[in-house]
Amino acid sequence: MPAQEIFQRISRCAGLLALSLLTCQLNLASAAERDEPQLSYLQGLVGAAAFENDNLTFVATGLDDPTVPAGNDLSSMPCVGIAGQFALTGTGNQVGLDTSLLFGWRSASTSITAGNNQARVEIDSEFWLVDVAVGLYAQAMLGDRWRLYGAAGPLLLFGEYSDDAAERDLSVEPQQVTRSSNSQSEFGVGGYARVGLEYRMTRSAFVGLAVRGISTNLEFDRTVNDSGLTGLQGFVTFTRAY
Repeated sequence: MPAQEIFQRISRCAGLLALSLLTCQLNLASAAERDEPQLSYLQGLVGAAAFENDNLTFVATGLDDPTVPAGNDLSSMPCVGIAGQFALTGTGNQVGLDTSLLFGWRSASTSITAGNNQARVEIDSEFWLVDVAVGLYAQAMLGDRWRLYGAAGPLLLFGEYSDDAAERDLSVEPQQVTRSSNSQSEFGVGGYARVGLEYRMTRSAFVGLAVRGISTNLEFDRTVNDSGLTGLQGFVTFTRAY
């Protein structure tokens, strides 16, 4: 799929998420004016992701010696994002709409000596992910302080990988260097499931932990295994109730 079309799809998804958040804010403001219960939550998420190693281990070959494999494992990375939970029913125990926009990124460098120490291959890699999801959630209030929730639904995932490689011939002086650059962008769809537990710090502020699993058909040609992307994400959550 062309990169331009992928970016257009991601932009449309991000726009729909932003419109959803804005609409919810307007509804919340209207509800506040009418002194009605405000049942929605906005979350900030900070954490990390761990994906299947073979799905994000990118492999290159020696620039002059194709028998020498080299690459970087980019299967773990930090993640940040925002999420909104907008109630459809209930006041304490409730169900509603769950939306999120998450970003993950990773960079790594590796150096491998080949050819009886006559050559060295160096690779600098960068990788990032954009995750847009919309699903349903259900929550239960455990007493006055604890909030337990679960959510699940479809997601859209966009990933981009790039690297700069160099092979140095150590057998001659001055050293001869062969360089190359590669990049690849991919778009995938799949599903997610998230569960979280939060503690009420004040009347409208919560802090907690969340675990999220994803399974998608996102594939990269240059990975060890291109059977799709699956993994787990863990977050510290900071939530405001409205």
